Amino acid sequence: MKRRDFIKNTGLIATASIAAPYILPTGRLFAASGTRIVNHVVFVLFAGGLRNQETVDKLYVSAQSGFSSSGNIMPNMLTGATPTNQLVHTPWTPILTNPLQQKGTLFKEVRYAQGPTGHYNGHTVAITGRYTETGLNLNTNPEFPTIFEYYRKHNSPGESALNAWWLSEGLGPYTTLNYSAHPSYGPTYGANYLRPASVLELGLTAFNQAVNYQPDDVARINKIKNFLNNNFDKTIADLPGIFNTDGDRDLIRQFILDTVDKASTGQLPLPTPGNNPNFLTGDLINIAASWQVMETFKPELMVINTFNSDICHQNYSSHLGALHAADYGIGWLWNKIQSDPVLANDTIMICMPEHGRNLQPNNIVDNNGLRAIDHTGDDNSRRIFAMVVGPSGKVVQNQTVGSVSNPVGQAIDVVPTIAHILGFLPDIPGGYLNGSPLLQAFV
Repeated sequence: MKRRDFIKNTGLIATASIAAPYILPTGRLFAASGTRIVNHVVFVLFAGGLRNQETVDKLYVSAQSGFSSSGNIMPNMLTGATPTNQLVHTPWTPILTNPLQQKGTLFKEVRYAQGPTGHYNGHTVAITGRYTETGLNLNTNPEFPTIFEYYRKHNSPGESALNAWWLSEGLGPYTTLNYSAHPSYGPTYGANYLRPASVLELGLTAFNQAVNYQPDDVARINKIKNFLNNNFDKTIADLPGIFNTDGDRDLIRQFILDTVDKASTGQLPLPTPGNNPNFLTGDLINIAASWQVMETFKPELMVINTFNSDICHQNYSSHLGALHAADYGIGWLWNKIQSDPVLANDTIMICMPEHGRNLQPNNIVDNNGLRAIDHTGDDNSRRIFAMVVGPSGKVVQNQTVGSVSNPVGQAIDVVPTIAHILGFLPDIPGGYLNGSPLLQAFV
């Protein structure tokens, strides 16, 4: 392999792991004034748009006319019997003995009350705690601070900057959600960002093609780097975005190398039945990498999303299968958290769709005769749910609140809920957040 090819491939990894992640500087400004409930929060954002009909209402294919099979296709998250007939997905045996609904509070009817029900809008609403009334510029950071910035700015000094992470399945505009354009917050307080599928794919390609370099080769490469830095006005530290310290950069670099090595040797734990890589989806790759981050760094705040269910625009059956797989992945991740001596009994998980989907399907029919469904802003696309699970004694167990006639909570309430859990809600300036913490979930 030619040296320029090696440099090209390793440059791709650098793009994924340095330019995209935007690793943080160390330290915070001041201590939070509130009392923490736990020290770790995982926010799972179900992207792609989920209807309450197929999820918490458990209607399965009977949500469409001409089909009669109902049942629960999220058995790791929700209680209730699984479908027994007219199956259009391949069921996986649940990984959890007791579903997450029994380990916390299900807010069965939550409202996405304002603004377009688009994917980037939905992500922005969930991560900033502010509704967006118009279409967003997908090439810029959000106007209002993200949960990462609130967490980073309003907490105690001395904590590692590796404590806040945003992992997405999908690139596009989602890389800009780790910090905002707000002048009082911004990149200084942002989160580490990764798209695991990209990092693993590029990493495995480079590992397969790379050659070993001798120490004098490394010295020459460093000499070239120093020459370039000394002869131009800017270095990588001056580029827009979040800059990582040398120590944190080394930790992240080693983490990525270790993760790629595990994947290349079949040692990476996978959220699939039997650890079978043939069952992997993009969502499950994201969840697998999320666990690697949690196990390695023990972050206090992590936001991850799933996105494969967005196939619902073209294929309803595949949408149900993707939703079923994501449910398995969330159950797998919860099991991993409970197996860790630091995270077990000190972690709260929050799950919520970004938005819903229309009541009426479109005219695209899949191989099972089921019609696809869009999300164009009707009232049904504003129906979502939320779930807060965690240790007994801190989170109310096996509780369901809210109904169609009496919704409880809004999409903008997750950010203040996380701030409440981690004790910094009183320190967020007045007028920044319009939502309220979901206090019914806590003892």
